[in-house]
Amino acid sequence: MQIYLLRHGTTEWNSEHRIQGHTDIPLDSIGLKMAEETGKALHDMGIAFDLVYSSPLSRATETARLVSRSESIMTDNDLMELSFGNFEGKITTSMTDDPASFFRYFKTDPVRYNEHIIKLGVSDYESLDHLCERADHFLKEKMEPIVKDGSISKVLISGHGAINRALMLMMGRSRDLSSFWGSGLQPNCGIDVISCSYDSGIVIYDISQKSNIYYSSELMDSVTPLL
Repeated sequence: MQIYLLRHGTTEWNSEHRIQGHTDIPLDSIGLKMAEETGKALHDMGIAFDLVYSSPLSRATETARLVSRSESIMTDNDLMELSFGNFEGKITTSMTDDPASFFRYFKTDPVRYNEHIIKLGVSDYESLDHLCERADHFLKEKMEPIVKDGSISKVLISGHGAINRALMLMMGRSRDLSSFWGSGLQPNCGIDVISCSYDSGIVIYDISQKSNIYYSSELMDSVTPLL
């Protein structure tokens, strides 16, 4: 079985470099075009999905619908983006450049960011530990039974930057938050392809392709990274 792990297309807040988290921001015109072009490219390659899972946030579900060309999308709260509490809506550079804001550790030192969240003890701010627990729960409850059954060929998962990194970390059976970001944040509408197999009672995840882009270079050049 193959998992196509997809990050949603761009939103107005992406272009403004605002943290989204649980805030439900729709795709902008560029994000819609990214998803449409990605869906067409996959369709032209003969790639179709047996199952489509998505975060319930509209930017992810709309991306899933356009990429999969399907209306049969199963949403799962485990695939929600990381909750950032009062950071949501704020511009990233205003926080990363602020020596008083622990958000400055989010990308550069995720272990320290996680420690600050735990110390804060406020439910609106979700720790990376909890995010990884959600990712692990989704894989064990939804993906691993499908892999064991062996009757499904391709699954699309439409998520977000941080939750997708947590899923990748859990697929590697690691809880080392120092490597949380790995090779970096997926580009918007980028897809990681993971081959899954079942051997000796264990589901094995093998990353075969990373950050595939199926839309035009013009669209890619119009987007600046969020972090």
